[in-house]
Amino acid sequence: MLNSFKKYILSILFFSYIFGQSGILNVGFDIDDTVLYSEEAFQAYIKKNGYPIDYGWINQNDKNYSFPITPTIDLIHFFRSRGHNVYFITARQGINGQDLAEHLTNEMGYSIKKDVNLFFMPKEKIGDQRFTTKHKKMKELNIDLFYGDSDSDIIAALKAGVHPVRIVRNNTSIDAYPDNYFGNVTKGDLKESPFNREDLKIFYKSSVGIFGESIYPIDWKGPLKK
Repeated sequence: MLNSFKKYILSILFFSYIFGQSGILNVGFDIDDTVLYSEEAFQAYIKKNGYPIDYGWINQNDKNYSFPITPTIDLIHFFRSRGHNVYFITARQGINGQDLAEHLTNEMGYSIKKDVNLFFMPKEKIGDQRFTTKHKKMKELNIDLFYGDSDSDIIAALKAGVHPVRIVRNNTSIDAYPDNYFGNVTKGDLKESPFNREDLKIFYKSSVGIFGESIYPIDWKGPLKK
């Protein structure tokens, strides 16, 4: 773990040279499965209420159910200690977004405010499909690096001309959301889902994903229970 982090720091120095001679980076982070392990919050809501998800409830109840993903938190503190700017961009709806901001403030130990350094960019529906809108905020903020766990995070970064970095999900989250990880890795060899769990390990080991994104070299085992 420590050696992997040292290697990653070297890559950050490399990106710092590429992305701005000023030395100051604008770094973006997704929330769910990137900064917070929020699976338990979503499952608690679904168990009580079913679908659709009420994101206002999720934003209010992260403090009761969600856990910080500590390697990502450490990385955020690293960036900020070097004077870089950190922003959070989530596909959640912004209802009760100030509650999520307060929870993140408590977890991070510094001020996080809605529409200042925390932004809500829900997906938009075109026909029968829903598409990311995060790239719009990335362009507005002149983001240099964006960290996220999902394919849509990587695609949004590419659309915005931003270097994408994939955060490795916990296995529980892969089981819950298999369709958003190189296709459904639980279904086997299908045209629309050609990769399986062993293929994921190969991608992770090589540190390069299917879209050419970098992969954050951590193996996060899961939350420490509160």
